[in-house]
Amino acid sequence: MMNERKRIAIETIAKELEDNGYTVSIEPDTSMIPFDLQNYRPDIFATNNKENLIVEVKSRSTPRTIERYKHIAETVSKQKNWRFMLTTVDDQYQSEHPVIKSDFDPEALPKILHKLDRLFETESYDLALPYLWSVYISGMRTVGYKHGVPIDVTTDKSVLNYMYSLGEISNEEFEKSLLFLNLRNQLIHTFDIQITKEQAIEIREYVKKKLVDWNLLTLK
Repeated sequence: MMNERKRIAIETIAKELEDNGYTVSIEPDTSMIPFDLQNYRPDIFATNNKENLIVEVKSRSTPRTIERYKHIAETVSKQKNWRFMLTTVDDQYQSEHPVIKSDFDPEALPKILHKLDRLFETESYDLALPYLWSVYISGMRTVGYKHGVPIDVTTDKSVLNYMYSLGEISNEEFEKSLLFLNLRNQLIHTFDIQITKEQAIEIREYVKKKLVDWNLLTLK
């Protein structure tokens, strides 16, 4: 039996897809998928005149492993105009529902980081750090795709979990990222948090380092 949190997440994503012009089926019959996924039944099937989406909403009670999802993603990616997407609903704290994320553009990074540097120069850390978090999490989603794990509709906390399980961030970096996420959430939802210059610069340099490690940024 589907748990309540998963049901709400499925309905939220289905509504968003419908609002974006997709025809959506929740828990579709496997016969709607014209290729073999070994009896796999997705939570959502969405289609429009450009693409077909297969969406899985993962909870802790879902028995499938990351390797299983990678196999499904690889099979789907071989089909023209088909895409597999994964979202997770069991985070203890979520600041937002899972949403469809836009593609990450590494070529735009230098300009984005230049804008961030301007915010740092004016000591506007409360504006800069949420923006910097968006860059960081988008970079991780891109790395997830390189590993065959489609995490474009996965919550930020779940992205961190996947990146740790893939070995792309260490335990120390995972803990650092959790602190950064918590700080970002506080900046968005409260108005009384104080950020030091040293704290902000440390986070900025860490994010730049990881973008370089992931071959998404080249520092001159």
